[in-house]
Amino acid sequence: MTTDMKRPDLEGGRADRSADSPCCKINPSTQCGMVLSALRRRPMSAAELQWELPIADARAVVRDLIAKGYRIEKHDHPNPDLTARCRKIRRYHLVESK
Repeated sequence: MTTDMKRPDLEGGRADRSADSPCCKINPSTQCGMVLSALRRRPMSAAELQWELPIADARAVVRDLIAKGYRIEKHDHPNPDLTARCRKIRRYHLVESK
């Protein structure tokens, strides 16, 4: 009397998606779209993204983009402000396959 039923949680998920091809298109007028276009122009830190764009938390937007399948890496760069206490800043780099 039992039937073979597949459990929906075992059919794959975010880990099965290819990192080179994001799963969905991003509307350029949203926060994700603005951050994506800014990172396509040049690598930027979270502070630079927040200064340049009208967003509240750049780190959260980058996490959302990573969850949607975009490959964004973090690299340490020397701080341009030599008088600052921190010697390094972390910038986000968008990795796009051609």
